[in-house]
Parts: sequence; structure tokens; C-alpha cells
Amino acid sequence: MESVIAQRINFIARMATSCECNHAEDKELALAWIAELSTPLAKQLVNHHETLDE
Repeated sequence: MESVIAQRINFIARMATSCECNHAEDKELALAWIAELSTPLAKQLVNHHETLDE
């Protein structure tokens, strides 16, 4: 599952930085999507790190 999310984040980032995405609103929306997708992964990483510290 994490791999699919990472692939989606990568795709959205590439689309937002491409020449085809020139509107500020589109880039802002892309950043919001990336934030939504990456938040659960960041929480999992923090939980995993805390587990290793115990």
C-alpha cells in the first residue's frame, strides 16, 4: 500500500512541476493532495521510529 501512495505522490509532483501545469491553483491543489497522501505515511514512520526506541 505504501508503494502505491509513494507512486501517486511522485506522479502528482511530476505533473505539478511540468510545463503543462502553469496555473497557481493547480499547483496549490497538487500540494494539498501530496500533503493528504503523505500525512498517514509520516505518522506510520513516527510510530515505527518510536517502536524502535522502546
